[in-house]
Amino acid sequence: MSGKVVTPALGDNSFTCPHCGANSHQTWLKAYLDGYEKDSRPNMPDYSAIERIKAHRDLDKDERANLLDWIDRKLKRELFLEKPKEYGVHLSTELGNLHISQCYSCKKFALWVADKLIHPSQASEIKPNPEMPDHIKHDFLEAAAIVDASPRGAAALLRLSIQKLLAHLDLPGKNIDADIGELVKRGLDGRIQMALDVVRVIGNNAVHPGQIDLRDDTATATKLFGLVNIIVEALIATPKHIETMFAALPAGALKAIEKRDEPKED
Repeated sequence: MSGKVVTPALGDNSFTCPHCGANSHQTWLKAYLDGYEKDSRPNMPDYSAIERIKAHRDLDKDERANLLDWIDRKLKRELFLEKPKEYGVHLSTELGNLHISQCYSCKKFALWVADKLIHPSQASEIKPNPEMPDHIKHDFLEAAAIVDASPRGAAALLRLSIQKLLAHLDLPGKNIDADIGELVKRGLDGRIQMALDVVRVIGNNAVHPGQIDLRDDTATATKLFGLVNIIVEALIATPKHIETMFAALPAGALKAIEKRDEPKED
């Protein structure tokens, strides 16, 4: 992306596309209603459908390719144009307060309710520590996506992230307070202990009634993301980096260190 970032706004002729990042002209579209046929309902395919289509012998090459492309778009949760019905229907009922913009550059659609852009979700400035395990990163990113709308929900997810992190470190992962206490016994840095307890206590108050009310406190919830990243850096990233560099020392140096640290006889 080049040039100044132009924040997307309802009705503007051009802005920075939330899909491709280009400063591009936008075409505005309306949404009209058409009901499903009798006994028909919306549904989502799953990934197993891809293998079933590939194995279907009665489909010709083009038909198979079109079906696979349709399933792929559905699974990616893209907005795309379906083929119009052959008989054609004049749709006269507009769904009010729903607006669609299409980027001239990438041709992708954005969805607006009133003046709020709801699809695609806006890129968050909150990024997880690169060494954060994937199963924890999932909760972290989910929390980042909802922090503006639900600070309490974000704080609760970050507390869950800490619980999973402690389990990742071979602690029981059932009682966060007890796990933090165990780390303190093992020599945990006092500042990291404080960071853990901040996320634990605020996360608890987000779920259960307490003295901290996060309903409208996005600023406090947002600060928790930084603490989680600091905790990951201290407990996972830093030890990993040190161990990697230590293992790369010459074999002779490693042997000398091992000999130096052998228990001395009285």
